[in-house]
Amino acid sequence: MEENIENEDDKEIAFPEFESIEKLDKETILDEMVFRHIFAIKNTFKREKETAKIEARARELKMTRRFNNMYRVFKEMYIKELKSGISNITDFSNDKYKWKKGNKEINQLNCGSWIANDKGVWKEEKNAMFETTTIKASSIPIMPVERLINMDTNTEKVKLAFFKDGKWQDITVEKNTISTKTKILQLANRGIEVNENNAKNLIKYLADVIELNTFIPKKSVSHLGWADNEFVPFTEEYCLDVDKEFKQKLNSISCSGEYEKWLEHIKQLRKYSKTLRFMIATSFASVLVKIFKLNSFIVHLWGKSGNGKTVAEMVCASIWGRPDNNMISNLSNTTIANERLCNFYRNMPIILDELQIAKTRYKSFDEVVYTLTEGKGKERGSIDNGIREQTSWQTIIILNGEEPITSNFSKEGVKNRVIEINEDDQIIENGNKTVNLIQENYGFAGRKFIKLIEDREKLQKIQQKYINELSGFTEYKKQLNAYSIIMTADYIVSKNIFKDAPLTIKDIEEYFSKDTDEAERIYNLILDWFYQNINKFNNTSGTGEIWGKYDSEGENVSKIYIITKVLRDFLKENNISWDGIKRKLLEKEYIEKDGQGKFTKAVKINGTNIRCICINIIPKENDLQFENEYEYEQQEFEDLPF
Repeated sequence: MEENIENEDDKEIAFPEFESIEKLDKETILDEMVFRHIFAIKNTFKREKETAKIEARARELKMTRRFNNMYRVFKEMYIKELKSGISNITDFSNDKYKWKKGNKEINQLNCGSWIANDKGVWKEEKNAMFETTTIKASSIPIMPVERLINMDTNTEKVKLAFFKDGKWQDITVEKNTISTKTKILQLANRGIEVNENNAKNLIKYLADVIELNTFIPKKSVSHLGWADNEFVPFTEEYCLDVDKEFKQKLNSISCSGEYEKWLEHIKQLRKYSKTLRFMIATSFASVLVKIFKLNSFIVHLWGKSGNGKTVAEMVCASIWGRPDNNMISNLSNTTIANERLCNFYRNMPIILDELQIAKTRYKSFDEVVYTLTEGKGKERGSIDNGIREQTSWQTIIILNGEEPITSNFSKEGVKNRVIEINEDDQIIENGNKTVNLIQENYGFAGRKFIKLIEDREKLQKIQQKYINELSGFTEYKKQLNAYSIIMTADYIVSKNIFKDAPLTIKDIEEYFSKDTDEAERIYNLILDWFYQNINKFNNTSGTGEIWGKYDSEGENVSKIYIITKVLRDFLKENNISWDGIKRKLLEKEYIEKDGQGKFTKAVKINGTNIRCICINIIPKENDLQFENEYEYEQQEFEDLPF
């Protein structure tokens, strides 16, 4: 009876084409049907029992070795078949992430042999004994949702979505982060449930899903501003791929509240402060720097404390987003951090508060100017011994403080990179009211301006008009270009956004730098120093300190002979290099060479020949602010667009 029951069970579990073990011969015992019959038996005990019977028949036929070899080969093939034959799909409660499939929108992904649902991610496999084992990849729902190709670095990243703490979250990581066990463990700090036990399985799961699904890569950049002819983040052509430290800053570049409320309030403020109007135009003009292929420059607003400088910066920030501490930074960070900040904003205004903070980080304000306007950071190595992507930016840096950023000792290169606005009058009367309003209503005007400047021919026409108007006031191209794009921006927003009259050249006349010429400034410094110490140049008694001598015509000094070391020491004390400035002084005929072409002359002072530097005293003509008279009439620009 037992034998009959066993035979019945065997018939139930037998492969349909398999007849009986007794009928197997030397050919049929190696047939694929025999092995499929064995592996069709799901009960482990019965499968092993049936295998033993067939092995016994193989021994009878003297086919043991060949049977065992075929058994091993078939087992490997069968396991592969099982794996490839499974085609599961994710079953997460997911309405946030969706993908295009033809004309349909789907929220599920192919995940192969993996089971992926709200309980987590795992799969079942057969072990060597052909027993089912569970391979766990994640205890929480997780999936790749997007591929990004960074156009700045030409590297690939993957956006991972995971469900935790009752909500879907996502992070973007480099592709190699999810490719090696040591690196994927770093994601534990970002909220993903990964550890030594499941890291390898999670890598395999993510790789399988990426392979089984077609993720059309999105173009990404790591900065705000221009990417080709698109402006990030106001475009769908590019997505932003930024480090965690800039996430909050990015969140501030947004719109909120009512545009009309912001507009009406700012229009009223513009009526009472020319300085505020210029600063607003500067904020808009920052996006024009790259379009006109200019160098970055600084607009520095300085004056007494409490007159509304910081609020004015907040107004500038509200054009683009929420005017908070994320949009308005300071110079207390390290040089590298400041370079990364500039690189992030790239072509948007970089707004920095309280210049005096820079004294803790930089040797001088001149160093601040050079660092911020250089437009690129230093080349630095990466962890893997390569070269990091070099930071770069083309924009306007808006600064404020209680003192000027340049001095009489600043080089011509520094002066040319800065527009300084000294304002001690109240810029904004009711600062609290303005702050409250712009913190509730912001971010609309910048988007509108980007659309207004799409026609580059119109932009060129407006800028050229201002170039022509301004060229009579400065011989320095950098200053000319800087003012021209600010005036261009002001013209566009005045006509199209605020509906008021644009600024005129007369309005901004006081902002023009009158001491840009480095040679002239240093020449005047030397003269001031000479007249303060003239008693050290007319000592004929032979006692006391002598710095040189001077010639005179009547009551007026005509030439000064300064002992070389004395003048060099004076210049060095004021961070001025004699070797760096002497040729410029010579070109202006402020100094003379001797007959042999040397920059010093042998002069007899109290009977002793001493090498001196000869300074010519050039009589000043009646000072005129500008070489050409200018008719300050409101320009109608009838032939211009808008």
